[in-house]
Amino acid sequence: MTIKFRITNKHSALIAALQAGAARDFAVAKSRRQFKHEKSTKKAYVPGNLGPSVVATAIKKEFGTILSRKERKALPIFIAFLSHQ
Repeated sequence: MTIKFRITNKHSALIAALQAGAARDFAVAKSRRQFKHEKSTKKAYVPGNLGPSVVATAIKKEFGTILSRKERKALPIFIAFLSHQ
């Protein structure tokens, strides 16, 4: 590969190097940019409009009620599993 031009002094070499670095950074930023997304066509979620899931209704039907995590931990039959035991 032949050199098209020769830089004769250090000041010009520094300017050329800074410009090359800035051009490279600009090219990388342009290649990695995120494109705008189209507006979603899904309906917005309105809190409270979802009913209980199929699993939750099956558990309620089988066992009567679903306890919260706090209530389950308060039960005497709950045994915490610790990996070092």
